[in-house]
Amino acid sequence: MENGKILSEILVQVFGFLVVFWVLKRFAWKGLLGGIDARRKSIEEAFARLESEQRKVESLEKEVRSRLERIEQEARAKIQEAAAQGAGLARDIQDRARADAQKMVERAQSEIEQDLAKAKISMRNDLVTISSLIAERILREKIDEKEQGRLVDRFLSEVGKS
Repeated sequence: MENGKILSEILVQVFGFLVVFWVLKRFAWKGLLGGIDARRKSIEEAFARLESEQRKVESLEKEVRSRLERIEQEARAKIQEAAAQGAGLARDIQDRARADAQKMVERAQSEIEQDLAKAKISMRNDLVTISSLIAERILREKIDEKEQGRLVDRFLSEVGKS
């Protein structure tokens, strides 16, 4: 009897399993499979969106890199332009300094020439004064030709020394 009891329990369990299986298949199986399919589709869509977003991010990254390269190139160009302008300004300043120095040299030479002309005029005036003083002495002393020649020679040697 024990075997019969075990057998009846197994049959009840198999029958219960079949009833539960039939009820689940009839009413819940489509819902479970539909839920699983919906979940699988949502996961696939999420992966597709992630891949799409990843491509967008990669595209944006490439765009940002190209913009950065353009900005760096523009910065280099502006730096080179500024350096060229600086060099041009330096040349202009040097040219102006040379021109100013040349003008100063020319002014100094002109002043030297004027001072030299003034000195020559002053020397002539002094020579005239000295000559008149010598002539006055000669006339006062009433000297002879020999003495007059000696005085003139002495005067000329003194003028040559000064």
